[in-house]
Amino acid sequence: MHEVPRLLIDLAMVLGVGALTSLLFRWLRLPVVLGYVLAGLVVGPHVPIPLVADEGNVRTLADLGVVLLMFSIGLEFSLGKLFRAGPTALLMGSVQVGFAMALGFLGASSLGWTSGEALFMGAALAIGSTMVLAKLFEEHRPSRALRSAVMSVLVVQDLFAILLLTGLSTYARLGGLPAVELGHTLARLAAFLVLVLGLGNLVVPRLLRWVADHARPESLLIASTALCFVLAAGAAKSGFSLALGAFLAGMLAAESGRVRLIEHLVSPVKNLFAAIFFVAVGMMLDPRFLPSQIGPILLFTALVPIGNLISLTAGGVLAGLPVRTSLQAGLVLGQTGEFGYIILGLGVAAGVVRPELFSVGVAVGVLTTFLTAGVIKNSGRLAHTLEMRLPAFLQANLGLYQAWAESLRQRGIRRGEVRELRRPTLFLTLDGILLAALVVGHHLLMNRWESWLAERFSWPYVAVQTLLSATLGLATAFLLLGMLRQGKVLARHLAVLAPNPEGSGSGRRGRHLLAGGLRIAVVLMVGLPMVAFLLAFAPRGPLLLVALAVWSGTMIIQFLRGRRLHRELPGTAEWLLARVREPWGGVVVGQPKGHGTLRTLRIGSSCPSLHRSLKDLDLQGRAGVTLVALMREGLMLPLHPTPVLQEGDLLALAGPDGALDEAEALLSEPE
Repeated sequence: MHEVPRLLIDLAMVLGVGALTSLLFRWLRLPVVLGYVLAGLVVGPHVPIPLVADEGNVRTLADLGVVLLMFSIGLEFSLGKLFRAGPTALLMGSVQVGFAMALGFLGASSLGWTSGEALFMGAALAIGSTMVLAKLFEEHRPSRALRSAVMSVLVVQDLFAILLLTGLSTYARLGGLPAVELGHTLARLAAFLVLVLGLGNLVVPRLLRWVADHARPESLLIASTALCFVLAAGAAKSGFSLALGAFLAGMLAAESGRVRLIEHLVSPVKNLFAAIFFVAVGMMLDPRFLPSQIGPILLFTALVPIGNLISLTAGGVLAGLPVRTSLQAGLVLGQTGEFGYIILGLGVAAGVVRPELFSVGVAVGVLTTFLTAGVIKNSGRLAHTLEMRLPAFLQANLGLYQAWAESLRQRGIRRGEVRELRRPTLFLTLDGILLAALVVGHHLLMNRWESWLAERFSWPYVAVQTLLSATLGLATAFLLLGMLRQGKVLARHLAVLAPNPEGSGSGRRGRHLLAGGLRIAVVLMVGLPMVAFLLAFAPRGPLLLVALAVWSGTMIIQFLRGRRLHRELPGTAEWLLARVREPWGGVVVGQPKGHGTLRTLRIGSSCPSLHRSLKDLDLQGRAGVTLVALMREGLMLPLHPTPVLQEGDLLALAGPDGALDEAEALLSEPE
């Protein structure tokens, strides 16, 4: 009798159980990814069910899934796509990743975990799940604005995930080695990237283009996957992660111009092995650890959605997105996913993370995915409720800020103007690099060469240690002030470029508001990822106090300026009447449309929306505009509880040209 290979038996068990659980979860209208995790529990060694797959075989197959997943992300990722996602996605993604990493690190440190464990857990909590959201968006059709915002942030998160995987794998390998060897490894990484991207870009795109145009489809599939596994193996042999090589292979393949064809061919293979990857995740989940880790699980399950809601809302609003879209993006992206499992698995394999903490990460991923599946159905209503409860002055200022930011986004930055922005951007970057180098250098000096210093300086060692710490503190303060100053200069330059969306005399006040918001955006976009990175190396007390002081001071100043601006706006009549249009009154006062980022409409007697509530109209959700203000008889009305439109009301709306036209058309639709 022929003996069946063990690998074939394991594959049959994994795919058979995975097929049943995925069908069950699809019938229950739950994310299929969770069904694969459940299948891993069933065939894993930790549950008393007589179906136990060989963990080594499944993990090898799971590595294939990781490689193909990273190859697919590389295919979808390009600098052009990142530029199209634009400053909005870069700001939202940077703020979210930095805030989530810092929050996760502090949460893990409060539980007594080591710095390495806290760093890996913070990184795992910072990246959302592209696969989960893609499945959820298939079932719940989001608005175009929300889908665009979420998918753009995911592109930036993918970039951060690659950087984190590369950095953390290096950290895991070199945590106890001298700084000289660390420098050698970083130089080797740079050489590897230059070699692959430089030489590969000359050969790979042309080769794949020729195969796609002159050979059969299976030849293109074999050539693409061969490139993927060759570079993955090359990265691993060079001391880096499989994921890095596969991602670079995808980027090179994308340059061939045949991305859609390659994606179509690779997708079924990727989906197969990605399912095996999630089964392997389930196999590593040990339910015996869960009761003892219930505290950390609940803590991180609360931190992820709350932290992402705060950070993505702040990032979206500062980028000029409507408040509701920003809130919805924060609600929808409140989960961890496949990158978190890869990062924690890397930490476990390197011996930096205890195995039971992988179970914590998986449990948090499962719970946050369930929460997202429930929240996504009601995200619009929740975001509307939160938005309506904002103070009136804050709603007005945010609407005006959005109008100015939208006018800057529509105008763009022209070639001759880049020169003015280059200098503050360069100095801001240099200050950040010097600050990071100082903090990491101080950490290495005190931790690795402490005994050497103690031997050389004997009794005055404490004095030398105090002197070094004081020098670090002074240098840090100097560099932070420099970064704040350059951020202020950069924000002012950008604000000057924005055209006046109102066409009225409030341009100076609006530019002050825009410059203040942009300054906060620059501080957060650069500062939060840096704080998250430095938490593992700096004394957390002083670093957090400095970061909190900078953030609080900047926010308080901007809050006071916003209140002052709000007091200056009314005679709001002058501000609103400057560009009023009366499409339902037969008379047009002022210019018809102007720049289009801020439009004031008077509700006339023939308006079909007369006597309808703003909640029923839902101009934000249906058209993507922001209601800056509603004025009646010379007074600004609060937007909560929702008012009913009356004849003579003035609606000040902010948004792109097309969105404003759509909002006007919605107001003209009969009930």
